[in-house]
Amino acid sequence: MNERVFIGIGSNIGNLLLNCRTSIIKILQDKRVNFKAVSSLYLTSPVSDVAQDDFMNCVLSISWDESPEELLALLKSIEDSMGRKRSIIKGPRIIDLDILLFEDIILKTEALTIPHPELHKRKFAIIPCLDIDNSIVHPFYKIPLKEFLLRIGDRQKILLIKNRKEWEYFIFENKKERGNNHAGRRQT
Repeated sequence: MNERVFIGIGSNIGNLLLNCRTSIIKILQDKRVNFKAVSSLYLTSPVSDVAQDDFMNCVLSISWDESPEELLALLKSIEDSMGRKRSIIKGPRIIDLDILLFEDIILKTEALTIPHPELHKRKFAIIPCLDIDNSIVHPFYKIPLKEFLLRIGDRQKILLIKNRKEWEYFIFENKKERGNNHAGRRQT
């Protein structure tokens, strides 16, 4: 079992809070997933030249029983089921699910790059990862993730919406929505 998998979650179309929550619930309903932690929820500025609204972002930490490619397939199927359109590159999206880290794997294929190739440039990915584990070292650069924040500076806006405890409570407020027994079990 891969014990340290981080998934970036973002939305800037429709009900952002509900979109992020729904995607988390859908991920956790898969039998191959075990919930570990969820970061705080943030409102963030887009990092694209495409004019668009701010995003709501968080990171979900899971353990995963299969390959990175199978996780990517699951995430893409969830995006599709939620109505994700890929008509504008880096444009607005109802939901965006990205594998940020998968253990300490370094992988580059036509379909998938791990760690995420822009992870070290994006506050909206770094800060939520650090919420969960502030000792993460970037597998490729071998630099603590928190050191990249100094390089980014104040160029990207990030505003706390719900802290980890509030966000986790909101996600799981209806125990029935936890899905299979894996989804509600916190791994330490």
